[in-house]
Amino acid sequence: MKYFLNSYVFICLLLSLCIKAQNDSLNFAHQLERCHKGISAKDILKILEDNHFTKRQILDMGTYISYHGDDKCANELMNLCIAKHDSITAGDWHTYSVQNTKHGNYAEAIQALEKSLAINAREMEGYYGWVLLYYFRDYEKSLKHLNHYDDLTPQDVDAPVGENIHFLKGLCYYQLQQYQKAIKEFEINEAFEVSHFGQKNCNTYIYFYIARCYEKLTDFKQAEVYYKKAIKQSQFPIEANFYLGLLYKQTGKTNQGIKHLEKALKDIKLGYKQQDIYIELFDEVYQTQIEEVLNSK
Repeated sequence: MKYFLNSYVFICLLLSLCIKAQNDSLNFAHQLERCHKGISAKDILKILEDNHFTKRQILDMGTYISYHGDDKCANELMNLCIAKHDSITAGDWHTYSVQNTKHGNYAEAIQALEKSLAINAREMEGYYGWVLLYYFRDYEKSLKHLNHYDDLTPQDVDAPVGENIHFLKGLCYYQLQQYQKAIKEFEINEAFEVSHFGQKNCNTYIYFYIARCYEKLTDFKQAEVYYKKAIKQSQFPIEANFYLGLLYKQTGKTNQGIKHLEKALKDIKLGYKQQDIYIELFDEVYQTQIEEVLNSK
């Protein structure tokens, strides 16, 4: 009886909102998420198809259901939808992968990304490399795909998900402890940004990661130079202040180190911190870290 009532309410809601929904998918998806419990993905698909929802709109519904926490229903809905269409695009499998990636359903996400890549490497390989870097932490595989993507467009400077491809490749080499190669990629990125956007708009983290590379190479003088460049480039350079403060403390310049650590602590307490809600960033700094260093002898 409960299933029947939920289904009845759900169907009425779908029918009453279906016209508006096609012009306002986000609002409709919010209503859908509130009412779909107890109804199978197969039933949801039939209702949507009966009311002339397109493949893209149905996949969007699956994304929104997943966003609100029901991955099982969302994945089943999207898989059923994809299976019924011949004209499947790389973007369809990309849509399927996104929320699964964010929710940590990596087995599901990687299968979808592989299918997406098989359909259209030129469209998807840059994104695939980006995801492998940040979410899967597979630096060798990420670098392989980023390099291949870069080779597909030799005249262009690509920017997967809005990040310069040389910056992304630099991060891969950095994580693989190939620091000289990382520095070279970061320098290519710097030259491009300065020439196209001006020095004041250059990405601060280029200098920060070059500094990290030089520190790993035990070239502390150059590391100091680039930490200072990062600090000069950014209004709130928490990471650069923190790691320069550590470097100073470790090389006997305790007072200078404390100064930079205190600045990092002040800024982080004000909320000026590089972070991502889904992943831990490379060399991410936390307030407790700074406080622990300051409180240590």
